Amino acid sequence: MKDLLSVSNIIKTFNQRESPVLNEISFNCAQGQILGIIGSSGSGKTPLLRIISGLDIPNSGEIILNDKLINGQNNYITPEERDCTLVFQDFALFPNMTVRENISFGKNALNNLERVQKLLKLTKIEDLENRYPHEISGGEQQRVALVRALVTKPSLLLMDEPLSHLDQELRDNVRFDLINLFRETKTTVLFVSHDTEDAMEMADKIVVLNDGKVDQIGTPMEIYSNPVNKYVALLFGKTNLVPLDIIPNAKHHFFDPELNKEVISVRPHQWKIGKNESRLNGINLACKVISAHPKGALQEVKVEYKNLIFTIDVAIKHSIKMDSYVNLYFEEN
Repeated sequence: MKDLLSVSNIIKTFNQRESPVLNEISFNCAQGQILGIIGSSGSGKTPLLRIISGLDIPNSGEIILNDKLINGQNNYITPEERDCTLVFQDFALFPNMTVRENISFGKNALNNLERVQKLLKLTKIEDLENRYPHEISGGEQQRVALVRALVTKPSLLLMDEPLSHLDQELRDNVRFDLINLFRETKTTVLFVSHDTEDAMEMADKIVVLNDGKVDQIGTPMEIYSNPVNKYVALLFGKTNLVPLDIIPNAKHHFFDPELNKEVISVRPHQWKIGKNESRLNGINLACKVISAHPKGALQEVKVEYKNLIFTIDVAIKHSIKMDSYVNLYFEEN
C-alpha cells in the first residue's frame, strides 16, 4: 500500500535547555490504515498529534501528507489548509447547537448533505438530529464529532484519546462501531491513546513512544508477543521476564538493566503445561505451584522455579494443586 503520511526525524523542544519532548520521530502510515500512537503519560503523544495537525511546529524534521510537504525545509502549511481533520478528546461540540447544527458547522457540510445523511445512518444517530449535546450520551457525542469530521472526506483523520471518556462496556461497543465506520468509509486514521487495549483492538499498526522516542513499530500481535524492551513488554499487559539462560534458544529477547541480563517476555497464556519433547530442544521447567485461583474460564497460577515466580494462565480442565509440581514449556510466536 502507498504511504499516505510520512513523518521523518521530527524534533520538538519547548525549552532549549531541556531534553526534546520529541526526539527524531519517524514512521509511515499507509493509505486506508488505522495507526495507533501508544505510550504512557509524558511520552510525547499529544505534542506529536498537534504537530501533524498543524497546531504546533517542530524544531526540525519533515512531514509529508498525500505527497505534499506540510512541515520541513522552511515550509509550513496551516491546519485549515492540511488535508486532515482532528477530533479532539472532548469532542468540541457546541452546547447551544443541535446535532444537525453541529454537523452543519463543519467545513463544506452544507454542500455534502447526501454524505451527511449517509454518515448519520452509518453511525446510527439519524434520529438524534434535533437534540442538543447534553441530551445525548458520550458515545453519541463522539459519533456526532466523527460525522462532522468525516463529512469533508479528509485524507487523514486524527483522533486524540478517542475512547477515554467512555465507560468500559460502552468502549467495547464503540470500538467495534468505529472500526466498521472507518472500513466502510475507507478512512485513514491516526489516533493517540494511553490505552493499549484500544490499540490492540483497533490498530493495524502501532507506534510505541517512550520519553519522546520511538521504541517499537509493528502490528499489535508483533508488539504484544515480541516486545523489544521492558517498557514495551509491561506497557502491553502482564508478562513474565524470564532470564535467557533458562530458555537459551528463544528467538526474541532483550536486555533488562535491573536484572543485568538478557530476558524473554513470556505472557501468562504462552506457558504450556505438559511434556515438551519436540520444541525448544525438549526443555521443560519443573515448577512448584504456590497459588491458583479462577479467572473467568481460566485459572491464574503462580509457580516457583529456581527462586523466580512466574504467572501462567491455564484452562480450568487442568487439575492444579497447591505445592504440586508442573512441567512448563514456552511456545514462542
